[in-house]
Amino acid sequence: AGSTATTGASRAAMAQAAAAERADLSAAYVKLISAEGHVFHVERKCAVVAGTIRAMLAGEFREASGEIRFPEISTPILERVIRYFHHKVKWSNSTSPPPEFPIEPEFALDLLMAANYLDC
Repeated sequence: AGSTATTGASRAAMAQAAAAERADLSAAYVKLISAEGHVFHVERKCAVVAGTIRAMLAGEFREASGEIRFPEISTPILERVIRYFHHKVKWSNSTSPPPEFPIEPEFALDLLMAANYLDC
């Protein structure tokens, strides 16, 4: 009976450790969801480049859970915005000037509107 209790306790400890690891992982990433419902898992440190996302995650919004829907931002635009987040984080501590972030002319207006809304 003693070994059964030990096994049960070790299973509980393993389950607790796995849950903690998932919580750490979910804290490290946020889900950004486009107008079409496409889900992007983005590192939190990249997502908070945008002031709007940073405020949503820090505040009392329901988005503080780590899932943010953008019903006005299409998948192609949100994907490019996320690429910009990564570009900004990659070059934020660089001593050399960052390379220009490429923006295709056909996406320029939608990207400008998304950047304005997201404060990035």
